[in-house]
Amino acid sequence: MKIYHYTKCNRLNSIFEDGFIATELKRTLGNGMSATDYVWLTEKLSYPKTALPLISNKPETSLVLHIQHKGIYVDLDKLGAEFGRFYRFSFDSADTRIKKWFFCEERKHLKNNAFWMRMESVANKVDDDVRSFWISTKDLALESFSLEVFDGGWKMLLENVSVSNLSAESQSIISKLQEESIENCKEFGIPCSHLLAA
Repeated sequence: MKIYHYTKCNRLNSIFEDGFIATELKRTLGNGMSATDYVWLTEKLSYPKTALPLISNKPETSLVLHIQHKGIYVDLDKLGAEFGRFYRFSFDSADTRIKKWFFCEERKHLKNNAFWMRMESVANKVDDDVRSFWISTKDLALESFSLEVFDGGWKMLLENVSVSNLSAESQSIISKLQEESIENCKEFGIPCSHLLAA
């Protein structure tokens, strides 16, 4: 089964530059308020509503609205026009670096954390379903991954590749994606998600 890590265009350059998807608190976009520090993935085929950027003039990005009204359509092409396209990395669920969130020890340690339980409740109310979540407790190296872009639907860009052993064609695709990511950051005046200094 495929497990997905969803992201936005402005993060691609940093991810490929690093060669891994960093845990959540290592990126400058984090606010340091998280109860966890993992790479989050999901079995879901749609972009998680809890990961949507909040855009003031786009009500479909509001979690409150999704809690109050079920089935609100989220047009990823329209939202992508605000700050760049959406992407998803996929890995195989048999990958030993990834574990199912609902049954793991890390979740058991948060069962008494009221803030975290509210977060899970919100995820369930907007149909992200915590039972579909997976995590990597460490940075997730870009080995044996695929990458898709949302353009009227999910379209494959790279399939079953590893940054440690890229073909010239795959390297060319990645270079173009990095250029697009940098241009996207400049155009929309948003951070490019470089890692926080150690």
